[in-house]
Amino acid sequence: MKGSGSGGKIQIDVWEIVQYHYCPRKLYFLRTLGVPSPSKRKMDVGSEEHARERKRLVERKAAFGFKPEEVKRVHSKLVLEAQDLALVGQVDNVVELADGQLIPVEIKYSDYVSAYGSRVKQLVAYAILLERNFEVSVRTGILYFPMQNRQIRISISHEDKRNLIADVERMRRLIASEKVPPKARREACRYCEVSKYCA
Repeated sequence: MKGSGSGGKIQIDVWEIVQYHYCPRKLYFLRTLGVPSPSKRKMDVGSEEHARERKRLVERKAAFGFKPEEVKRVHSKLVLEAQDLALVGQVDNVVELADGQLIPVEIKYSDYVSAYGSRVKQLVAYAILLERNFEVSVRTGILYFPMQNRQIRISISHEDKRNLIADVERMRRLIASEKVPPKARREACRYCEVSKYCA
């Protein structure tokens, strides 16, 4: 279940970065032991809402806070890969501005409008993937919350990107080591899809 990417490196999906920052033990169960991650209702609803949001996006005069004249195009469900990092992911939306900037946008269906750690890490990962694929500097990302019709713009620094790449290497070591990591936070267990496997 480990799975190797280019150059024999263990391939990491951006979704797994979110799981790792939720709890390292969750990544261990999913990748090292191959425990299936069941689809929860929240995930199912999110998937349905993503489709509706793409339809609404076409009808809007503005895209994620940008004026029509600022936007060249909005790309949806863009699959990206950085072979040198063995990192892959599918970003919800990418706003391509008229001046050439690329802005990754993650749509979040949550009661909590917040830019907490794993959400920011996800945007940083997509920024790195966009830079590797399109040879542009990506310095901004957006978390969009359609239920509240709110968005949070996130500044992305070089240090953020360096830290994310270091995170990915730690994830690879965790997967390869086959040692059970400690739990992150006890309160997180209540919402964890793999909690029944975790003693």
